[in-house]
Amino acid sequence: MIIAGEPSGDNVGALFAAELKSSRPDIEMFGIGGDRMDISQVDILFHINQLAFLGFWEVIRHIPFIRRVEKEILRQIRIRKPSLAVLIDYPGFNLRLAARLKKLGIPVMYYVSPQVWAWGQGRIEKIKNLVDKMVVVFEFEKELYEKNGLAAEWYGHPLLEIVKPKLERDVFYDRIGIEPEKRYIGLFPGSRKQEVEKILPEMKSSIDEISASGLSYEGIVGCAPGLDDDFYKKIGGDSLKYVRGVTYDLMIHAELNLVASGTATLECAILRRPMLVLYKTSIITYMIAKRLVRIPFVGLVNVVAGEKIVPEFIQNHCRGSMIAPAAERLLSDSEYRNNMIERLSAVEAKLGQPGASRKAAETAILLAGS
Repeated sequence: MIIAGEPSGDNVGALFAAELKSSRPDIEMFGIGGDRMDISQVDILFHINQLAFLGFWEVIRHIPFIRRVEKEILRQIRIRKPSLAVLIDYPGFNLRLAARLKKLGIPVMYYVSPQVWAWGQGRIEKIKNLVDKMVVVFEFEKELYEKNGLAAEWYGHPLLEIVKPKLERDVFYDRIGIEPEKRYIGLFPGSRKQEVEKILPEMKSSIDEISASGLSYEGIVGCAPGLDDDFYKKIGGDSLKYVRGVTYDLMIHAELNLVASGTATLECAILRRPMLVLYKTSIITYMIAKRLVRIPFVGLVNVVAGEKIVPEFIQNHCRGSMIAPAAERLLSDSEYRNNMIERLSAVEAKLGQPGASRKAAETAILLAGS
């Protein structure tokens, strides 16, 4: 059984499942995931689009549905009797499920750690009691767990296996229908509705501010799976362009990328493209998170770097009038821009080497006893 509750987890789960099938074609897999895991032959009981809740209030509001999902997953566990459960991030759901799995005697491999380094280390003791094998995607996480008495495996980050643009600039421009002389800024407002609703308007505002200063850049939105074009256009309007299925080409050919604070910041770092990190949520969620978060940065790229190499525009600072001047500096100051690109290459080096999915699959097969 494989449980991933959001798009980044679906990516990881799909790579992992494909490696499992490659090693052992007879393995059957089921659980929660998205289109990518479905393609990798995981029987999807609930799609991640049904579980894309963001923020404390949103989760509370959907508790009855979450409980129904948990009940059905447990029913399927009793019917199918999996030899191993692989839980991918999504800690609110997965740690509760891990407690039930332990009572049922099913071994648990946790792949992609909860962000214990951000929310305090209290969860580590809970994880120690519930998880048979921890497989993390950052080296500093391995050190953190081992410091707290829990052995963890680190094989590198699976993003290194998939962040690979496919189209040359002229082919890409022709594919998405923009003129060769045009320059554009890539906009990546997140993969959940609540994120896009809060962040995309500020991205659009920043493009408007940049245009008002005399610089001519088109704003192109990288649309996430599960959110349709009409939804984006309703929020961002007709002045932006919307594309999907070409994320890494969009990132690498952009003059600059404005990126929501999660996994996409690492994708941009791997491609060594200059960026600004943006994030905005409801005031209630922000105030609660501000009291709980224990790290000075929000952008994952800065967390991995261990320093703020990319400017962050969070909550009240996530406004077009504040984002635009920083964007204009990156667009016009080549020394500043090149310095950021050089420091992003050091972030990529901290992600290890390709092959993490294959090694994680090998670990899972051993744990499953087959």
